[in-house]
Amino acid sequence: MSAMSAIEARYVDRTLASAAMIRRARHCMPGGSTRTFTFHAPYPLTFHHAGGPYLWDVDGDRYVDLVYNGLSLIHGHSYPPIVEAIQRTLSRGSAWPGPNDEQVRFAELLRDRIHGIELVRFANTGSEAAMLAVKIARHVTGRPLVLKARYGYHGCYPDLEVGVEATGQDTEQTVLATFGSADSFARVLEQRRGQIAAVILEPVMFTGVVTPPPQGFLQAVQQLARDAGALFILDDCLMLRLSFHGSAALFGLDPDLTVLGKFLGGGLPVGAVGGRREIMECLNPDTAGHIFHGGSFNGNVVGCAAGRVAIEHLTTERITQMDQHRETLQARAYASAQAAGVPLSINSIGSVMGMYMRADPPTAGEVVETPLQHQFHLACLNNGIYLGPGGECAMATAISDDVVDQLAEGFDQAMKEVAEVTAQSPVSVHS
Repeated sequence: MSAMSAIEARYVDRTLASAAMIRRARHCMPGGSTRTFTFHAPYPLTFHHAGGPYLWDVDGDRYVDLVYNGLSLIHGHSYPPIVEAIQRTLSRGSAWPGPNDEQVRFAELLRDRIHGIELVRFANTGSEAAMLAVKIARHVTGRPLVLKARYGYHGCYPDLEVGVEATGQDTEQTVLATFGSADSFARVLEQRRGQIAAVILEPVMFTGVVTPPPQGFLQAVQQLARDAGALFILDDCLMLRLSFHGSAALFGLDPDLTVLGKFLGGGLPVGAVGGRREIMECLNPDTAGHIFHGGSFNGNVVGCAAGRVAIEHLTTERITQMDQHRETLQARAYASAQAAGVPLSINSIGSVMGMYMRADPPTAGEVVETPLQHQFHLACLNNGIYLGPGGECAMATAISDDVVDQLAEGFDQAMKEVAEVTAQSPVSVHS
């Protein structure tokens, strides 16, 4: 990129306190950041407080949040019933060495609600839950390999980070196939016959490029895994939001294990693995040869209390409302792009979507964070919309019809500004 665009200049001018904070942060954290997903040039915003669908930065500017901390806040920020549950529970303590009432009640809720779960084991995050699911699969099958989709994201665990980047290749622990192609999974399962412990899939890929599954793909891969003697692991951390009984019910699946995280803890770090009783019993300390699984904060009382409220309050009606808000916002964003004369494609399902400044929808693995996409991202921030740097968006139950109107107006103005910058300096924006 050559000279700073008007959009970038406005961003820098209105976020001076964020710039100062990131300079300070760089002296104590790599790049001034403690995560990769939300980092972007010239620097990310620094936040001060949040409530409902809104974030406020340290400069005092308000944003409608469309990221919700990586989809970990299904009811928005500081949801009063969750805040009350945390405050009430914290007065009794935060971490005990044995089971607690909130832990058991939460496990009962997950067992009774989510299709395919008979027993639950808690972890601290979705990453830890995915790690445990792989450990279970290797123990149960006696096999070493995991098969996953290239570009699929299952948290920060080396065996499951393989293939997240475009250069990812098979390793001694993990092999890759193509999301959307059952034939690709079939070939790998045949090539690695008797070696694959589990096939792990997100029902919808969100990180990178939002990618819904082709019709019948998930069911086909599940059957291929079963035929090969491998466990089928459904990573429903992000897409539990799609259906009252989870993605397994929505897509007609019967997974051996289900990985949960993100909004499972109501905004606190909680993860879980659930699955069929005969598989999960390998974690039973009363069972000979059981798997050791530790974690001082597994099933902590505060996280379980908050998580139980989050799941109980995610009703069918609220799921439908979020889906409808996404549909409305998507239609209005397309209309704004057409009026402004800028390219736009949107990949979507349920209450999530990816917005891409290009004429044709991208596929998994394509680079979407182009100069034009970057201008759109900053223009959205300048107009009070906080979305992912790659155009990732999600609804929350805190979003109302009025907030959808605010978002539509913000997208409309952002696209007009992108059109103006493109007209003034097409080479620098598209280079």
